Amino acid sequence: MQTIKNILLALLGGLIFLGAMLVGTQANAQSWDGTHIYAPQYTKHYKGSRMYSVKANGSEGGSEGFLLTRSSKGLHFTLGIMENSYGDFSRYGMFGVSLKETKYFQVSAHIGYANNYNKAYYIERNSDRLYKYLPESMARESYMPLFTMTYKHRITKNVGIQVNISPSFVNTGLYVQL
Repeated sequence: MQTIKNILLALLGGLIFLGAMLVGTQANAQSWDGTHIYAPQYTKHYKGSRMYSVKANGSEGGSEGFLLTRSSKGLHFTLGIMENSYGDFSRYGMFGVSLKETKYFQVSAHIGYANNYNKAYYIERNSDRLYKYLPESMARESYMPLFTMTYKHRITKNVGIQVNISPSFVNTGLYVQL
């Protein structure tokens, strides 16, 4: 079972990397294709924890950093560095598909992983669950699997608001389409 988990992890990482390298760079201002830079501003979890890095504005981590997304024909490949819930910076890699696109908004689903989630493993219940379901190498290196639904809404031709909803938090910020 551990070998299968490691193979799936390697395939996901390879898919994210290859996708980021292969997706076209042509951007049309009225299209969602091209490169997007996301700057997170605020994160709120459904269930609180004393370990979250609470900021002056009430954000529970996830308010610093950037993510680059390359999009083409409804496929999205995201790489970047962003603050996680615990105030540490993590590297993110995600793959997504568009569910609905119009001229003004886009809804997409994404899966991927982030590293440097050491503090998530401090709580024994979390650690047991993560070691049970993740490949040994992923758990040992404090990786966290991610699943998000993303809603983007254009404010101008190239700037908009982005809302990421996961099973444990809501994260909002601004994006710029290059």
